[in-house]
Amino acid sequence: MNKIHSTHSKKELYEIIEVFDINIGGYKKMNKADVSKHLLYELSKIDNIKEDNDFFFIKDKNELIEYLTNPDCSKELTVKEKANVMELSKYIIMYCKNNYFLSYSPFLDYDDMIIKAKYIANYGDIPTVRRAIELLNKDTKLENKIKLIMSSKMKKKIERKKRLNQKYMGCLTINKGNFIIDFSV
Repeated sequence: MNKIHSTHSKKELYEIIEVFDINIGGYKKMNKADVSKHLLYELSKIDNIKEDNDFFFIKDKNELIEYLTNPDCSKELTVKEKANVMELSKYIIMYCKNNYFLSYSPFLDYDDMIIKAKYIANYGDIPTVRRAIELLNKDTKLENKIKLIMSSKMKKKIERKKRLNQKYMGCLTINKGNFIIDFSV
């Protein structure tokens, strides 16, 4: 086995360990290099892994190793391109927070902003982009809503997070019995 490609983030390696139930103790306290070494070592010891059809869409150990040794395809932006996307997103958020008024923004006009918003909507895996497009879609001047494009992995992650939040939301509970309400301080 080679080594894990550097484009895979430490957070993603954590997710792989959790999704495929790979036994690595204290991995959240390790740095990325140590997590990579331990992950490769544990993969070399085991014969099979459980299939994942929800998050990574990997069927067996060989596919997982191939996935880890190749570059991460979801990281398609260079550092400079990502900085540009983030900057545009922040300007769109600023426009939205300014009551949808285009006074102090770097955009030439409203159409220029919409063109740039459609460009950044292709990178919906970035949280700032998601927030910018969601806020912009609330603009009453916008005729057609801008569609946010995300990877299936990110969609599943957001759905799982929503389900967890709904699970822990406060619910109405009804208690029966006699109660005394005292308004004296």
